[in-house]
Amino acid sequence: MTFVQLLASLSPVISVMLFLVLLRLPASKAMPISALVTALAAIFVWQMDTQMLSASVVEGLLSALTPLSIIFGAVFLLNTLKYSGAMDTIRAGFTNISADARVQVIIICWLFGAFIEGSAGFGTPAAIGAPLLVLLGIPPVAAAVVALIADSASVSFGAIGLPVLFGMEQGLIEGGSSMAAAQIAEHGGHFSDYARFIAMHMITIDLITGTLIPLVLVTVLTGFFGRNKSFAEGFAIWKFALFAGFAFTVPAWVINYVAGPEFPSVIGALVGMAMVIPVARKGWLLPKTPWHDFAGEESQADSDNESGKQDEVRFSQLAAWTPYLVMAALLVASRTIAPLKAWLNSFNLSWTNLLGTDLKAGFATLYAPGAFFVLVCVLGFVLFRMRRDAITESLSVSLKSMVPTVISLGASVPMVKIFLNSGANEAGLASMPVALADMLAGSMGAVWNWMAPVVGIFGAFLSGSATFSNMMFSGLQYSVADNIGANHALTLALQGIGANAGNMMCVMNVVAAATVVGMAGRESEIIRKTMPVALGYALLAGTIATIWGGF
Repeated sequence: MTFVQLLASLSPVISVMLFLVLLRLPASKAMPISALVTALAAIFVWQMDTQMLSASVVEGLLSALTPLSIIFGAVFLLNTLKYSGAMDTIRAGFTNISADARVQVIIICWLFGAFIEGSAGFGTPAAIGAPLLVLLGIPPVAAAVVALIADSASVSFGAIGLPVLFGMEQGLIEGGSSMAAAQIAEHGGHFSDYARFIAMHMITIDLITGTLIPLVLVTVLTGFFGRNKSFAEGFAIWKFALFAGFAFTVPAWVINYVAGPEFPSVIGALVGMAMVIPVARKGWLLPKTPWHDFAGEESQADSDNESGKQDEVRFSQLAAWTPYLVMAALLVASRTIAPLKAWLNSFNLSWTNLLGTDLKAGFATLYAPGAFFVLVCVLGFVLFRMRRDAITESLSVSLKSMVPTVISLGASVPMVKIFLNSGANEAGLASMPVALADMLAGSMGAVWNWMAPVVGIFGAFLSGSATFSNMMFSGLQYSVADNIGANHALTLALQGIGANAGNMMCVMNVVAAATVVGMAGRESEIIRKTMPVALGYALLAGTIATIWGGF
């Protein structure tokens, strides 16, 4: 690969970093520019087929419908709660568990978020958790940052195990058969058995890396967003944070060992909440004085306090939480009840042979979480007896807030599709991600335990999905492990952990989180906070793998 080709293959990363992170342009401006730069690199350096490039743009626009529907649904639900008054009840309920913002972040983002991730995936945890934190008085950007960081260890088993069970299986298929056929045969003859073995490596590493995430959350919260900018104020609850970390990772390890990678996040989160909430309510493992001391921007709770809304609690906790309870039930049922899953998927839209190519796209109209969000909003209208003007205001505000997000995702998803489909070219080159990963594998095999999760981050950062990162790079990771004599399952586990870390900083998730908390345009600030955590999480996993060696 020449130097010019290297720059071209890095064009999406370089342009996003330059325009979004360094120049701090809002995503609605940075992403269209980055998409244009990537398209030009694909045309003039990669000599990408123009028909395939055009079809990739169409594929990206159609593929953007699913994340856009989820983001709109999450924003709509937040505004439904706001204009109905149910948010005051929810805030009061969490305050009764603990008035400490650090504790609220751990319960909502780490545990409740893990349950949503295990049930649905699709970036839904941040879309639900971040607005809840805003309701509790946590500044919007802080809420987005911690919600993204928390959605990490649970991603291994997200959407009922999809990143491992589907993403890695598809990534290992070559010429119609799995390149890991011998390994699969050793572990029962079915990929699900091998997937459990890979996932055991992932969750074993996360007994350390994942368990530390709650402590990272609270130190980031106090160090970057607290009035005193003190990381020590977050570290002060290290006992509670580590307890909350183990309360999820240990049950998740047991569930994966016993039953496989479908339910560790769902059951681990439920067990964790059952353990952590009573401890928080009693104040055990916590300092006597709760912490809720933010600086800078005014939070939603501050505004409500000034207007006297905080005393207008008109609903029971059960009623206020019913939309979320129904949402969780729908997510679990739609992923586990086969006839219901088949019926919902029967309404999916699909487009094939886009512009005469073999590209295709689909939109899960009812199966995607966006449809469930809208359904529970309608339920909220009835349950909370909302007036017509309140419903109209909720819908209007939600639609207006989506404008910059539509622009951002309408550019970023086509950019990713151009990048991934660039293998159709006249230069005889592999696709940009494969060429780049091959170059890394060829030059950095000696330190691959640290590079493997970075490749996983790279895939998730660009595609917006741990599942897709695993699809892109599991084959490469397996081949590198073959060439350097490494443990295959451990290398694939590092790929998966890197993909988890990439969720913290990928453009699509960041845009979604910024939108649902009303901070569209602040994406660069969010990425600058989450990127070091993502890299630290991945590199710590690589260090553990190097010391451990796998089994």
